[in-house]
Amino acid sequence: MVDPTEPKAFELAGRLWGLRQEVLDETPAGPAFCGMVGESPLMRELYRKIEMVASTDVTVLIEGETGTGKNLVAQTLHDLSSRASRPFVSLSASNLQEQLFESELFGHVRGAFSGAHQDHEGLARAAQGGTLFIDEVREISASNQARLLRFLDTKEVRPVGSTRTHTVDARIVTATNRSLQEGVRAGEFREDLFYRLRVVHLRVPAVRERLEDLPLLIQANINRFCHETGKRVAGITTKAMTALLSYAYPGNLGELENIARQMVYLCPHGRPVDVSLLPDPVKASPLQATARVEATSDLELDRLVAGAEEAAIREALRRTQSNKSQAAKLLGISRNTLAAKMEKYEIGTINP
Repeated sequence: MVDPTEPKAFELAGRLWGLRQEVLDETPAGPAFCGMVGESPLMRELYRKIEMVASTDVTVLIEGETGTGKNLVAQTLHDLSSRASRPFVSLSASNLQEQLFESELFGHVRGAFSGAHQDHEGLARAAQGGTLFIDEVREISASNQARLLRFLDTKEVRPVGSTRTHTVDARIVTATNRSLQEGVRAGEFREDLFYRLRVVHLRVPAVRERLEDLPLLIQANINRFCHETGKRVAGITTKAMTALLSYAYPGNLGELENIARQMVYLCPHGRPVDVSLLPDPVKASPLQATARVEATSDLELDRLVAGAEEAAIREALRRTQSNKSQAAKLLGISRNTLAAKMEKYEIGTINP
């Protein structure tokens, strides 16, 4: 068994943490793209695709585990589009009864069914000129899949109980936490609808897939709750950071947010966060982290550290308006070393 205090684990935690802890207080969150924090290759690729398709009306399917931020990706597609001044309307297909889904999406007229006491416009028409976001699209029943496909083909809706149709001009964005392609293979989802929805595919990575972003995500959340509470947190101890970096975050960003909230609320004012303030599942992770570090190949370890190093450099340059001398001081390295690393990672001027 590996000693959890073995220096190699602490060294990895420290290098991934990147920026010095004294900048944690009273500083803005880390690099963000429309509210999404992260500079890992996976996130930069996601940002690139969003920027490429946001200005179009192409139908987009967003896939990712629960809690990865699919709703924020959909909102960003809308905010960066020419439809930004028009409504962004969302509907979750999860746990909606078959008739209720049809009524919520396409509307109904008074008396169409029991409980329909007045006309309901429907969310599709409410999204006129804007974006209609349907979450958990794989949960839609077979009959409603057919109705949705017809709507995509005709851009027309007919409220339940009505004989009138209405033309809708809305961009369609959908999301799912379960593979839609696997749903097609299992016979649970229409193949023709799948191809209509998946014109452009965006995958939002889980937190555990972008370890390089953890320092920035943790920092952003700590800053947020420090601001809310007016409390000052004097950094994070190495042991606590090692545990945070090694945890798998099955609940993704939502779980990470709750962990940061607990750390800030329980931490005495002006003191650093230590292991005792972490939730029990996270406390158990330092030993696992050390074991994983020992088992990790040099190539993978180098990749993880390089990714975190690049993110830290970009953040330091952003905070100093690309002043290399100040950024080098912030990072604790020489100006010449910073210049060499900027050339290595092909980093130019960073806008604040």
